[in-house]
Amino acid sequence: MTSTGAGSADLHHVLGLCSDLSSVAMADGDLSQVVELVARGADVWAAVVDDLLSVLAVSGGADRTGARELVRVLETEGDAVRQLVSAAAQMRRALSLPASGESAISLVVAPIIVGEDAVAYLVSGGNDVDEVHEDSRILVTEHAAMVSAVVLGRRRVVAIAAGRARRELFDGLVLVGDRSEADVDGWARHLGIEPDHRQRVLVVALESPGGVPVPAAVSDLVEHLIATRCPDATVVNRETEVVAVVPGDDDTALGSRLTELARLCRRAVAQRFPDVRSTAGLSDAHLGAGQLGTSYAEARQAVGTGRALPGLSDVAVFADLGVHRLLAQVRDAAELPRFVRHVLGPLIESDLASGTDYCRTLTVYFRENGSPQRAALLLHTHPNTVAYRVRRADEIAALGLTTHSGRLAAQLALEIMDGLGGVECVTSS
Repeated sequence: MTSTGAGSADLHHVLGLCSDLSSVAMADGDLSQVVELVARGADVWAAVVDDLLSVLAVSGGADRTGARELVRVLETEGDAVRQLVSAAAQMRRALSLPASGESAISLVVAPIIVGEDAVAYLVSGGNDVDEVHEDSRILVTEHAAMVSAVVLGRRRVVAIAAGRARRELFDGLVLVGDRSEADVDGWARHLGIEPDHRQRVLVVALESPGGVPVPAAVSDLVEHLIATRCPDATVVNRETEVVAVVPGDDDTALGSRLTELARLCRRAVAQRFPDVRSTAGLSDAHLGAGQLGTSYAEARQAVGTGRALPGLSDVAVFADLGVHRLLAQVRDAAELPRFVRHVLGPLIESDLASGTDYCRTLTVYFRENGSPQRAALLLHTHPNTVAYRVRRADEIAALGLTTHSGRLAAQLALEIMDGLGGVECVTSS
């Protein structure tokens, strides 16, 4: 930060800058104005970032390359910055990170606190490591964070009202029947959904242990991540779940994009709210606003299957559920591991005691349509070894693999065991 004179001159400059920042809040300004004032007034680079260090607003001030440089530092020094962000949020005050490494850039991070939550962070960066100037920069950064809290708090009030309206419209579309096609199309347009387009629905469901209410900050985080990374989506925050209606055909690219987005949301929740469990489900693509209820039901069923059989996938895709859709509907959840133990008990005991690998061999053998040759390639062994293991497994557990019912029971038991998360989950249930 450029010196503005020693002692009182520097203090006057800081006070004047803080006054200018306060004026932004009074004038109903935005985050870009805040970071621009900080960058130019303190001769630093400034940004507002979220928990994942995604940039919401950035400015390099008079330095045209400064914004890019600050973003680069946030990316390359990510682990150190995340630790600083976490500490600043816990201590609820600005903290500094001295210049180190190749970047030689010192950082100051101040939490932007709205209500009880740190919803974002004001970051300033510069090459000056002088302690006097660093103290001034901490004061300015902390004040800018307070102003940003006013800006975001005002935005949050508007967002809450808009979110409530979206939730009521969405619930009316997917949960209330007997509406005319014209009404459905009209409500869809109010939600920002083109009624004659194809769409898929992504649901990220949230739950806390012991029935404790899920903190609002969790669904807010998921809503923000989806809205910023999928701007064409209509996002509805229903508190215990976040629903995204995404236009597009049922193609591989869209499915992959939404699956990766769901994984990002789950990682973010696990990182910031380790006590909250998140489960994601993705529907098939359906044409027209009248099918939104079907899309939502599919995504919810995928979520239910993911909860019942957490070993299947980190994101449950309705089209891929197959027989697991039925298995997840078993009312007594304890019946699933009981069935596995009843059918495969002797094989599980042998695998655990002697490392015989019968269960894995049978799983691969069935999935390769009973071909010892193809199974052997995946198991890195000889086809004769596969055939021998299958025969021994049949003898040990009396599976009856030569009968249709015996094969079906064995395959179902293996699928359930996989869905529950493996042998350990079955034996501990």
